[in-house]
Amino acid sequence: MPKQTKLDEQAAIYQPRKKQTEKEKLKDMPFKDKLTYLYEYYRIHAIVAIAVIALILYFIHQIRTPDIKPSFYAAIVNSAVDQTKLQNYATEFSDYLQLDPKRNSVELNDTFYITNDSMSSMQQVLTTYMAAAEVDVIIAPESTFKEYAYYSYFAKLSDELPTDVYSELTNYFYISGTEEDSQKNAYGIYLADTDLFNGVTYNSEPYVLGIIPNYPHQDNTIDFIRYLFKNLEK
Repeated sequence: MPKQTKLDEQAAIYQPRKKQTEKEKLKDMPFKDKLTYLYEYYRIHAIVAIAVIALILYFIHQIRTPDIKPSFYAAIVNSAVDQTKLQNYATEFSDYLQLDPKRNSVELNDTFYITNDSMSSMQQVLTTYMAAAEVDVIIAPESTFKEYAYYSYFAKLSDELPTDVYSELTNYFYISGTEEDSQKNAYGIYLADTDLFNGVTYNSEPYVLGIIPNYPHQDNTIDFIRYLFKNLEK
């Protein structure tokens, strides 16, 4: 019998090894090593998968959830009304209009604080909203309203209000001319006797409401004015 050489004894190391599958690797590992291996090997895959799923769910949500569109928009300049009271009033008026809160809203935006320092930026925001026909009415302290009326921000109330509303609110009208028309007309409505603005002033000035000429929600705007004065004695 030929003598076995040392090379014969080690020949196995030169044999090609069978590549283990991931399943086989995991099978031979201790449990702790399995967890470490899975974390190191699959974490990037998991992060990517989660991000993709989250993105898909987001787009599905965006597609299936309708945009909530304003059915009435009031821009309140330098508001001194309690925010909770204002929000509750918006909800009550929305209920009055029987709006679906998942689709339509009443916006009483009280974020327009305009002072000498912020006149430029905030005024530009408000003007942009008006130019885009997003604003129905502006409510502002009397001195600010006076300036807006002079520069023709508002429509004549005689052109916008139904006869019954116009005649009922005559005693509350703000009368003025404009830069282009010196003839006196009703451009605003004082709100001091309404539930929302009763006892509310800004630097001792009452608030006045004016209708924007290109206001988008005509019927709801008239209803809002009716709603503001609903508790007045006939």
